[in-house]
Amino acid sequence: MTKRFLVSRDNRFFIAQITFLLALLTSLSPFATDTYIPALPTMAEFFGQPINMIEVSLTVYFIGVAVGQFFGGPLSDSFGRKTIALTGVLLFSVSSLLAVFISDVRVLWILRFFQAVGGGGASVVNMAFVRDWFEGKEVARISSLIGMIMMLAPLVAPVIGSFLLISLGWKSIFIFMSAVAMLTFFLFTFLMPESRHPQHITRKLTARQLVGSYRKIFSSPKAVFLVLANSFAVSGMFVFLTGSSFLYIEFFKVDVSLFPIYFGANIVMNVALTFLNFRLVKHIEPAKILHVGLVIQLISGVCLWFAVREAEPSLAIVFALMVTFIGSLGLIFANTVALILNQFPDISGSANAVIGVIRFAFSGAVGSLLAVFHSGDLVPMGTIMAVCTVFAYLFFTGSRFVKH
Repeated sequence: MTKRFLVSRDNRFFIAQITFLLALLTSLSPFATDTYIPALPTMAEFFGQPINMIEVSLTVYFIGVAVGQFFGGPLSDSFGRKTIALTGVLLFSVSSLLAVFISDVRVLWILRFFQAVGGGGASVVNMAFVRDWFEGKEVARISSLIGMIMMLAPLVAPVIGSFLLISLGWKSIFIFMSAVAMLTFFLFTFLMPESRHPQHITRKLTARQLVGSYRKIFSSPKAVFLVLANSFAVSGMFVFLTGSSFLYIEFFKVDVSLFPIYFGANIVMNVALTFLNFRLVKHIEPAKILHVGLVIQLISGVCLWFAVREAEPSLAIVFALMVTFIGSLGLIFANTVALILNQFPDISGSANAVIGVIRFAFSGAVGSLLAVFHSGDLVPMGTIMAVCTVFAYLFFTGSRFVKH
């Protein structure tokens, strides 16, 4: 009965349709973080905790996503992409809804962990879907297209979060997350076809197969260097996500109603450069575009390191450097992922899991540093972001001098 509604490869709108569905799937994590960032000070007051204790829930989320992606990738290779996506989305929805009934910050951490496991398990299959249907430069192009649509989520999420916070309170934000997940669940159930070839869906996964898939990926020095470059570059963004509420609302005293504008500028720049990447990758090799993106981020990060050390940091300068730093990922992320996945077409689910696991594990660890070294100023944030981009550039440079 459901099959007659499924998107077909014979349809001339196939790319547009699956791009929208995959972007919706991937947007769960941005909604899980960006909608409730404006509410962090309010939640700290509700739980009777300092804001850095609430920021820990962001770190826990990143770690949970890493766990979900670690298992989700290989499981999607064995059980199919759609099955794992639906299971993850359902776990995400239920965990989000349960957060409405809590009064202890430690329970919030636990629910955020399970919410993230579901979100991570679901989102890790998005690029596996793409790699099943496309190859070569097309992977980078479709990835960029998904990225552009997906970035609408963090663009509108703070606006939605601020509106819900002011109108209905912070708990309504988690109800919203649950509702978005359920919408995704039903759309995927009725519209999304399975991309994994039936002969590869074994419906079993042994520890040996799990280890074997990851061993194959980690045996490639080039892939490892690229994964680390990607992880450090993206970790800088997660430092911003973790501390953005403190940065604008508490340190620079920006009104909560204006927070979405400051936050959304990063997304607008990211979308613009992602669109540019989508056009450029048809004519220029992904590695060359990636290099330019990393140079832009490196310059922004080093300048930020100096800017936050001023006696009175300038809002305009810090804002501009943050926008450039985050925006540069539009030239970095899709190209790094494409370069890695094209090395492992037979285990793209596991390969994408490695990218996600290490990225979110790094982000969780780096995000926790921001909470540990919270000092009431911007020096920890600026320092950590600068260090992240330096390492990202060094690992990318190293990948150019090693063999497959």
